[in-house]
Amino acid sequence: MLRFVLLISIIVALSIPNLVSAQMSPSSPEMPMTGMKPDRTVADKASRQMMREKEAALRKKRAECRGHAKRLQLSLLERGHFIHDCMSF
Repeated sequence: MLRFVLLISIIVALSIPNLVSAQMSPSSPEMPMTGMKPDRTVADKASRQMMREKEAALRKKRAECRGHAKRLQLSLLERGHFIHDCMSF
């Protein structure tokens, strides 16, 4: 019985610092706390706009390649390889 009480008290003592640190607020309100990576920062507006434009261009090209594969009536297994090759040009 004494061993059990000692074991429980050790577990409780070791878990208290973790509970306290998990409930602390971020060190600065400007830096966002995002999940497990608190050092992650947000890109500036110009970079985000450039990334959005690049992703939109890739989506448009992928849609064109899908349409071309559909017009050629490729099978489902051939279509993925065709789209991959089409995107590389």
